[in-house]
Amino acid sequence: MRKDFVMPVVVLSLLCLFVTGVLAIGHHFTHPVIERAAAERARMAMVVILPDAQAFDEVDLSLFNLPAAVHAVYSTPNNVGYAVIVATMGFAGEIRVLCGIDPQGRVIRTVILADSETPSFSAPVFAESHVSNYWGQDRQGIEAIPIISGSTVTSVAFKNAVRYALDAFAIVTGGTP
Repeated sequence: MRKDFVMPVVVLSLLCLFVTGVLAIGHHFTHPVIERAAAERARMAMVVILPDAQAFDEVDLSLFNLPAAVHAVYSTPNNVGYAVIVATMGFAGEIRVLCGIDPQGRVIRTVILADSETPSFSAPVFAESHVSNYWGQDRQGIEAIPIISGSTVTSVAFKNAVRYALDAFAIVTGGTP
């Protein structure tokens, strides 16, 4: 009777261990490819946001005390502006936003790099008709932009992403958020 109880547990445990190993190996080989593709998408989006930039130089984030949501900051050698990648938590998961900021600290444009939000809820928040309200705004100006009812969590997450991007710009350029 003991063997009838122990054997299925051992077999299922070994099976779970095997499947976990296969998944770990798959992740090991696919993760770098996925990361390179995401970096390339972000690079292409930076060109859209700051088309006059000659290049993008990554800022060393360890030199600054930035909000944890800030994942990367890029400056432009010809001083066209900054590109800031921020990740905030929406209703269904992470929202990754690229925010272009001009040298005066105003939002040039924003691009949603990735999100896991429910499309019916995120569509009004990510629609150009709403997102364009942020364009041309500074830190004080974005506070007047209303939160979208029915998509409150996603809307707040997007607004926070823009806030964090503007705060990062202020800190990196020597100002205060």
